[in-house]
Amino acid sequence: MTKILMILKILIVSGFSVSAQTSNQQNNREEAEVARDTIPSFKPDRFIRLGFDVSALARQIVEPEVQQFEFSLDSEVAFNWFAVADGGFMRVNGDREDFRYSASGFFGRLGFDYNLLKRIHPAQNDLVLVGMRYGFSALSHEAPFYDITNPYWGDYTGQLEKGNYSLHWIEFSGGVKTEVFSNVFLGWYLKTRIRLTETKEPELNPYYIGGYGRGVRTAPIMVHFSIMYRFGL
Repeated sequence: MTKILMILKILIVSGFSVSAQTSNQQNNREEAEVARDTIPSFKPDRFIRLGFDVSALARQIVEPEVQQFEFSLDSEVAFNWFAVADGGFMRVNGDREDFRYSASGFFGRLGFDYNLLKRIHPAQNDLVLVGMRYGFSALSHEAPFYDITNPYWGDYTGQLEKGNYSLHWIEFSGGVKTEVFSNVFLGWYLKTRIRLTETKEPELNPYYIGGYGRGVRTAPIMVHFSIMYRFGL
């Protein structure tokens, strides 16, 4: 009887040991699968991607008085994380029967993008991105002539001397980039911008703010299309 009890005890202990070992192996496999999903099996190439915003040129068809040129740089600083810098300059020349307005300035943005797509191969260069930027724009502008017609108080002609304007904002974006040829990318972004602080002359509001949009908008939503080229490092 004692021998039978000893045999049963050994079998029970062995069963628990095998069960625990099987459970540990299953957990290890699950952890390995999670690791494969989150940690790349390759080291991303080092590069700098230079872009040009072609949507600003298309916008001149609708607003020929506004000229804006915008460039961008981005680089992958960590897996799926991209540091981004944008910048450019703009000019406005509005000449109509009742007013004349001119402005010129520059702008810049700094921020990051994060890629939402799972990447399992270094040649997989299509990206779905969300990001955030800090933006700054500065300009000088003037209205050397304006004419106000009023049937009650009469007509008035005047001018507003050159003044300075600056704006700080934060923006949130989402978009895609896809490689159409070797190292050549096309991309688009949908961006919304929120004003932070501004400095301006009380008499004159800007018609257009470089890198931001129309001066009257408090939270504009803009679509940007770009062509980019990637330089390896």
